[in-house]
Amino acid sequence: MVEVSVRSERIRTLYRQTTPVLITNCLNSIIVGAALWGSAPRSLLSVWVIAMCAVALGRAGLARAYVQSGRLPPNAGAWGARFATGSAIAGLLWGGAGYVLLANASSLSQLLVTFMIGGMCAAAAGTTASYLPAFLAFSLPALIALSARMIQFGDSIHVVMAVVLLIYAVALSAVARMNGRVLAEAFTLRFENERLIGELTTAQTQLEESNRNLEQRVSERAEALRVQSETLRNAQRMESVGRLAGGVAHDFNNLLTIILANLSDINPSRDSAAQTTSALNEVREAATKGADLVRQLLMFSRQQRTLPEILDLNTVARTMDRSLRELLGGRRTLVLDLQNSPVLVRADPTQIEQVLLNLVSNARDATTSEGVIRIETCTLDLTEPSEVLEAGPFATLAISDTGTGMDTDTQQLIFDPFYTTKGVGKGTGLGLATVYGIVQSCAGEIRVDSQVNCGSTFRIYLPLARSSTVKTDGEARSLALAQPPSQPTTGETAITVLLVEDEPMVRNVTRRILSREGFRVLTAESAERALAVSARHGDVIDLLITDVIMAGISGPQLAQQLHQSRPRIRTLFMSGYSRDQLIPSDNLASGNLFLAKPFTKESLLTKVTELLAEVTRNVHTPAA
Repeated sequence: MVEVSVRSERIRTLYRQTTPVLITNCLNSIIVGAALWGSAPRSLLSVWVIAMCAVALGRAGLARAYVQSGRLPPNAGAWGARFATGSAIAGLLWGGAGYVLLANASSLSQLLVTFMIGGMCAAAAGTTASYLPAFLAFSLPALIALSARMIQFGDSIHVVMAVVLLIYAVALSAVARMNGRVLAEAFTLRFENERLIGELTTAQTQLEESNRNLEQRVSERAEALRVQSETLRNAQRMESVGRLAGGVAHDFNNLLTIILANLSDINPSRDSAAQTTSALNEVREAATKGADLVRQLLMFSRQQRTLPEILDLNTVARTMDRSLRELLGGRRTLVLDLQNSPVLVRADPTQIEQVLLNLVSNARDATTSEGVIRIETCTLDLTEPSEVLEAGPFATLAISDTGTGMDTDTQQLIFDPFYTTKGVGKGTGLGLATVYGIVQSCAGEIRVDSQVNCGSTFRIYLPLARSSTVKTDGEARSLALAQPPSQPTTGETAITVLLVEDEPMVRNVTRRILSREGFRVLTAESAERALAVSARHGDVIDLLITDVIMAGISGPQLAQQLHQSRPRIRTLFMSGYSRDQLIPSDNLASGNLFLAKPFTKESLLTKVTELLAEVTRNVHTPAA
């Protein structure tokens, strides 16, 4: 196929140069006719010029016919032969002119014709090189006939000229043959490249089609896997929700039993003050545990707001020492092996406490009544980075026990949400999952080392923090509660609080606490009712304490409306949900505060005191 294409391209190149060659032939014949007009027979000379022009016109017609034929490869040989025939006729006419018309011509005319024929043969070596027979058909008749005439003149100069012309003919033939070979190789390379490009294009097209088919099959397979995975996740989710509901219900039922049983058993006329106080302390402890359980659920669902600060792990461990020992109970031993110097991290103190509580609680459940639980802290330079941690300084917190330990399969599942090795109803499966989430949020990593019947060690790596101000061992982590004044006033007027809460019992206990502390309390069960109370109350309302989620107008919307008519009023929002997902940031940026439910008397009064200080600073200040 390539050879056929090369032959066709050689003929096409031959015909492509026909027009300028034919025009040159006509002009040259006219010039020669004019030069020989005085020495050659004019009639013969005229016939020759006309014949040359007629041949040129015929060859032009041949070229036109070639173009109109479509230049089909199978006809390349025939078209080449036709072109060579035209070239031979032209060559014979030029050779005849050199042989016949130069018989009586002057030396100058002879030189002109010789130069003209030689130049045209040299040009033909380039224009007809793509088809060697065409060159030979033109140049050989012209040069041989001219050489014969030179020999017939008989003198040595003309004989030398004849020999030179013959050598010239051989040299031009070699040049034309070489040019033809170069063109043939170029054409061959071109068509080979085109063939290869075509094959590559075809292969690429086939590959693209295969890729499309493969992508479609992968997409279909992925969709099928997605549907299967979604079905499996739904089943697992339902199983997890059931397991979570059972564990939470069990824990809350225990707490509610403590609260209800103690409250129903309290009889002031029968029981001593010590017995009543003991029962109320149990109620308080049960409620506190319920609040901790809710906080753990919110923390696990990433809805609990975090307040990171620079803290010392040693201080946290020592502060929790007493509560942790009470948590262990029995004769279990708690050992604190803490680094002498501070071990500083940046984290939410409440979350670090939650980590310690969860891990120590798990260690307690895994050990006998005489087991040993150890809490260790230290700093180290991690030289071998892991998939999570980069090399550098880290603080470590390790909790180890001498309990039952875990096998490899269990270790791979312990951080999964809702997974627990405890009996049905004896745990939510959120403890270690919550610990894992907290450690991740602190850009740290938790590792476990455990063997069956050899105990377990949970080691937490947290980025080491630097700070010039660190709480000492004797300082408590939490902020000291500010005590409100026994008779809160702004100037000579008692502080007036508008309390808005749709839950009657929460509203009543909050009103009772505030009233006992000397506040004037206005109550409302809805935002609409609160607006009506505010409209009827002609005096100043200093503080608004409102639930966030209520039917109709929400707490933040109520605060905005009241602020328009009472620009100095400050707001304390209350909710059992996360603050960040409920309250627009501009409500808190304007000096308002947030109180999470459940709350104690102390936490309520602390928040109120903060707002009271703001109100006191603004008293007697003209409104903007």
